[in-house]
Amino acid sequence: MTFDIPSALKALRPNAQWHMIGTEYSNIYWDDKNQTKPTEQEIEEKIAELKYQEELNEYQEKRKSEYPDWGDQLDQIYHSGIDVWKANIKIIKDKYPKQTINPTELQKRKDAAIFELNKKNYIKAKTRLAQYELSAGVMNEDGTYSIKPLPIVITNEDGGDERNPLIVQDETEREAAQQVINQTPQAVIDSINT
Repeated sequence: MTFDIPSALKALRPNAQWHMIGTEYSNIYWDDKNQTKPTEQEIEEKIAELKYQEELNEYQEKRKSEYPDWGDQLDQIYHSGIDVWKANIKIIKDKYPKQTINPTELQKRKDAAIFELNKKNYIKAKTRLAQYELSAGVMNEDGTYSIKPLPIVITNEDGGDERNPLIVQDETEREAAQQVINQTPQAVIDSINT
């Protein structure tokens, strides 16, 4: 089974109202008035937990594949008795023991998921900052522009001046990207730069 944001949301906030366009956290639109939207970190940790739990539950499928069908089991109980049946079932159960979550292993997996999330967000932020600033454009060596800067102030519908919304959005996105970079742990940055 594949675990993704929708499966994590269903596990974290059962019956919550939301919709999603695409596959990124930023594309979750939270419609629920009673439950809060989980953070991206909560979702990544839940995905790691669900994957771990699925691995642990593999013993169930292995047992099922080796158990005789119900008819054969009932026939064995009838002809050989319940103690013989229990002994045969116990062999399979012992071969594939029940697995439980190890809290240390679970935390290790959650930490690894958050590390990867931080890497992804850092790379995305660096890529965003590498894009040219809309207010500056892109100037060639000869002083001409290959991409002209956008005007910082534009005339709005009412005839008044206002800051260009595209410039404002560009600055907001660049500021958010810089915050991601500033908050990224050094170990994450080092893992990318080596």
